[in-house]
Amino acid sequence: MIAARLAWGNLGLHRRKSLLIGMIMGMGILILFLGNSLIETALSGLQRMFVQGYTGDLMVTGPTEFSTTVLGETAGSEEVLPHIAQIKKYEDFLASRSDVASTLPLLSGQASFGIGETELGSGYCFGVNVDDYRNFFPDNVTLVNGEWPAESEGPWVLLSEPTLALLNKSASSPVGPGTKIIMTALANSAGTVIREVTVKGVIKFNQSNQQLAGITLVDADTMRDLLGFASLRDGSPVLSGQEAAFVTGFDPDSLFNDLFAGSGGATEAPEQSASSQTSVVAEVVPAWQFLLVRVKSGANSSRLLSDLSVFSSQIGDGDRVQDWIAGAGKVARTAVTIRLAFDLLVAVVAVVVVMIMMNVLIISVNERLYEIGTLRAIGAKRRVVRNMILYETTFLALIAGAAGLLAGLVLLLILGKIGIRAPNLFFEALFGGQVLKPTVSGGAAIRAFLWILAMGLGASWYPTIVALRIEPVVAMRGD
Repeated sequence: MIAARLAWGNLGLHRRKSLLIGMIMGMGILILFLGNSLIETALSGLQRMFVQGYTGDLMVTGPTEFSTTVLGETAGSEEVLPHIAQIKKYEDFLASRSDVASTLPLLSGQASFGIGETELGSGYCFGVNVDDYRNFFPDNVTLVNGEWPAESEGPWVLLSEPTLALLNKSASSPVGPGTKIIMTALANSAGTVIREVTVKGVIKFNQSNQQLAGITLVDADTMRDLLGFASLRDGSPVLSGQEAAFVTGFDPDSLFNDLFAGSGGATEAPEQSASSQTSVVAEVVPAWQFLLVRVKSGANSSRLLSDLSVFSSQIGDGDRVQDWIAGAGKVARTAVTIRLAFDLLVAVVAVVVVMIMMNVLIISVNERLYEIGTLRAIGAKRRVVRNMILYETTFLALIAGAAGLLAGLVLLLILGKIGIRAPNLFFEALFGGQVLKPTVSGGAAIRAFLWILAMGLGASWYPTIVALRIEPVVAMRGD
């Protein structure tokens, strides 16, 4: 308690040095608090936009060389993202988990839009079952005009507002609900695919940026056609018993055996068994490129990601399991990189601040040799001197920290009112909109204060050693 009283008194006796160290601490905590709050606001807004509007918390994709965005963009060689061959196993696995809120299968690709032989524009398309899509993203899509398509209805398309505006720029007559348009895409296996669809309505994405706002929703079967996958529009194929047996028991090696077989080889019996004449309806699993996963509130998404990755490796098809950051693409990765770069910059600045504070404290200790020596001469132990300097540093951190946090709070409240407008499209994507409105982050405030306190205590380490070396004889000599 004596050391604390001495420390508090010393702050008043050495006002200039206390003010200098306090200003350094205050500026440091202000920059840390403000910077971390801005980055956390941008990241949380970006995460909310993608998780609640486009990617879910996690996703499974078909086998690719690299991570794939929800728009089907990948750094690999795939022009069309492969489908998930055993998606039913993933759905059953996720349905058994108590931490999974819902799942959504999805198709994604680019297509051109036109009327007759005239191409009017192009854009990204999601192939979906519209009811499932609306249930998975209940707050992100608004119907501006027209009507929602029925579950069994098709082929249909829901144009986004930017896509509709693009088409109407070149169309000879207005495009709207009820208009039949042509969709064209280049599929890997089928070449150029052309499909006529009916515009059922116009939609608006409530959370979006310039790229995501132009996404068009298409019925899943039309999207499968455009991507070159098997469509389920005509129902499941019907196979004869002989065809079904051939498919289920097909052995590629037998082709080579038959190729070199002599004329004495076995021939097919003229009479077929009764089972070979029975028709069999083949089970066709619909092709989906993505399986989006929404995690229940409060559940551990990292644990689910790990378990799902293990399950995927057991299936062995090379499917990729990834989080929302990989699904969002370069915008989310850039935001995370900016945060890491900021943390690195803070670490570098912290070293500089510690060195400056340490030099100021050493000067302060050297100017107080007589004072510290007198304390030692009247019986103060080394522990008292050590605690006195530590208390001084702590008091400065508390006062400067409170001032820095208060200044940061005022600035954040002002910026939260007026907002920070994105200067270009990159920042618009990074902010998750045209304007970023920072919010006060309690976590950022705590981290900033702990940083400053740690830097202050670190800076006082060597000056404390210098002070402890001062002997009582110094006071007696009057040096």
